[in-house]
Amino acid sequence: MSAGGNRTQTAVGASISIAPLDHVAGDVAGLLGNFLFDLLGMFYPRQICSKANVVVIELVTNVMEHCSIRDGALRVDLKIDGDELMITVANPATEDEFKAVQERFTVIANAEDPRKLLADTVYRRRIDKAKGGLGLMRLTAESKFKLTAEYEQGFLVVKALFPMRGFA
Repeated sequence: MSAGGNRTQTAVGASISIAPLDHVAGDVAGLLGNFLFDLLGMFYPRQICSKANVVVIELVTNVMEHCSIRDGALRVDLKIDGDELMITVANPATEDEFKAVQERFTVIANAEDPRKLLADTVYRRRIDKAKGGLGLMRLTAESKFKLTAEYEQGFLVVKALFPMRGFA
């Protein structure tokens, strides 16, 4: 086994599918996030591994907390090649669920300053004593991911893209 070369140009891909969602009885988000953190740690700096970990935990947790179609499958795909880190999470969803997610993504994507949107939201939620709803904003404001949501054949497909050029 050679330890030479630029390991941050190593292409790594992983796909995991779990069905049905109703059978998940533990912290599958943490388990998957930690697994991918360890796998990527063989090739990429800890900072990149942490980004993948945070995204997987956030997106899978959202599925487990909000998905109403529990007899379907969760799919997590990771692709990294030195140029970009792409994490895709797909789950069965109704069109109404997709529209609600898409609205949140539109607000986040259209924010002139994602950090200000996050700070303002934290402040408003503190006043209202509301909880939750900050994870996706943090992915864009703090972790610098570009998020997209699509609806494909009854599945909500969320993609988180982190451009790595000049990072690793």
